[in-house]
Amino acid sequence: MYDIQLPDNKSLKIRRMLSAYVLRGEIPPECGTDCHDVQLMCRALRTIADAQHRSAHAKTVVDVEDCGAAYRFLLPLLAFTPGNWLLTGTPRLLQRPIEPLVTVLSGIGAEIQKVDDGWLIHGRPSSSVETQIFASLQHGETSTQENDGLSLTLDASLSSQMASALVLSAPLLGLTTLHLTTTDIPSLSYLRMTLACTKEYPVAVPGITVPDTPIGALGDWSAALFWFSYARLHPEREFRLHPLTVESVQPDSVIAQWFGELGVSVKNDGSSVCIRALPLDKKSELVLDVRDNLDTVPVMAALACLLPADITFENVENLRYKESDRLQALCTQLAPFAEIALTDRSLRVVGKGIPAGGDLHFDTHHDHRLAMAFLLFGPQACLNDTVCLRKSYPRLLRQLGGVEGC
Repeated sequence: MYDIQLPDNKSLKIRRMLSAYVLRGEIPPECGTDCHDVQLMCRALRTIADAQHRSAHAKTVVDVEDCGAAYRFLLPLLAFTPGNWLLTGTPRLLQRPIEPLVTVLSGIGAEIQKVDDGWLIHGRPSSSVETQIFASLQHGETSTQENDGLSLTLDASLSSQMASALVLSAPLLGLTTLHLTTTDIPSLSYLRMTLACTKEYPVAVPGITVPDTPIGALGDWSAALFWFSYARLHPEREFRLHPLTVESVQPDSVIAQWFGELGVSVKNDGSSVCIRALPLDKKSELVLDVRDNLDTVPVMAALACLLPADITFENVENLRYKESDRLQALCTQLAPFAEIALTDRSLRVVGKGIPAGGDLHFDTHHDHRLAMAFLLFGPQACLNDTVCLRKSYPRLLRQLGGVEGC
């Protein structure tokens, strides 16, 4: 039995951190994690808090590097925090969709300007929000003033993070109702996670229900996916993953069901999950709707190559807007090991089995999910960059070395 300590789920931790800051001005004395995305959010909140003690006219740079959650979640916070801000990040991050969120915030008086290296924001004090709302009634398409608070309408069709951003800063905006132009949005379950984390100041999102599922242990199911896949490829080994619970608000906990179909035994043991692969007597065929689970696709696609398996991933189009164009990277680099069919909305990977020996060279495009995927190819896999793993799972290489060295 191999015991694997998983990193905390960064999505949950970042949401809780931002909620505590908005409500009570709290910042953890230490971020308590080696996950780089959480460290970036912690650092950004400290920068924002420290700037309150400086001249209101000075420009403060808030650099979130490649953290998409911080990029979108901090925009409403900065818009209604007094100061002059530059929200910036890597060139790739600044290409990721955020304009619909800018439009809605501008519609309630936020002063946000696009510049080459990010967004210039003139933050207004939260006490002026009510004044801004009445002054912006000309923007009736995005906001209305109701007796019980502010109601906004958002196009979140490109990312649920934009809706989560408004919910997390709702107390600053006076937001009580958020209407979505469509509920057919990628990673919708992450908006449900946000609503589960913000019950102290509930925001109604018509058509979206707050899950009854408990938040569960904070261990990251997206990181657990690597070990589920590794266990499937090494059926002689058993793993205990902690802290983790099968019943969890995390969207990627669905992999427990997926791997049941792939012959992996999954048992909840308090705050741990034990997994062991059973023999497979036939080629596995799965059709997975990953609209709410886009982060799972790289590792699952690599697994399909190595089993071999026939896996079709549906609703994959937004993978093009992640830390890299993951669809292009997967299609190009997995082609020697699988038959691959890509359409506008689906990806099918029909694997050929364990690749021949010799060095296998992979380009991670500095994307942590691609790095995790290519590490499944074993010790012969040569990756051009593994530093990117610090984004969500910095201990993975050390843990993997311990398992493979036994």
